[in-house]
Amino acid sequence: MKTKLSAIYAVVFAVCGLIFALPVMAHHSLYSEFDHNKTVTLTGVISSVEWVNPHIYIYVDAKDKDGAVKTWAVETFPPNHMKTRFGLTKAVLVGDGKQILSIDVNPATNGKLLGWMKAVTYPDGHVIRIVVDPGDPEYK
Repeated sequence: MKTKLSAIYAVVFAVCGLIFALPVMAHHSLYSEFDHNKTVTLTGVISSVEWVNPHIYIYVDAKDKDGAVKTWAVETFPPNHMKTRFGLTKAVLVGDGKQILSIDVNPATNGKLLGWMKAVTYPDGHVIRIVVDPGDPEYK
């Protein structure tokens, strides 16, 4: 009976370990997905925002060098992080939905229209810098 009970505990323990390990395996490295040696400035209007965990996605309609409007997906930190560290809420970020913003991003390494947000510049000239950690040279 003890052997059977021990085997059941071992199976339950193994299953729980696998379940709790899945979120860790799903996380990705920002430094492998985005080119941190390159910055692209998108100038355009925010068309939509997914203000969700684990990362916020901001969709920006920006003109490319030929004048064609392209929609970029811009990824950034989760909502709580954006509010507590940078003072950004969805309402502050989007504003009236018509203002033209400049958003600096590190572009995706795979060439897709995807970037990691570094800074937002508003029409009145104020800038909100989004940095990964206080060790970042751009941290202010």
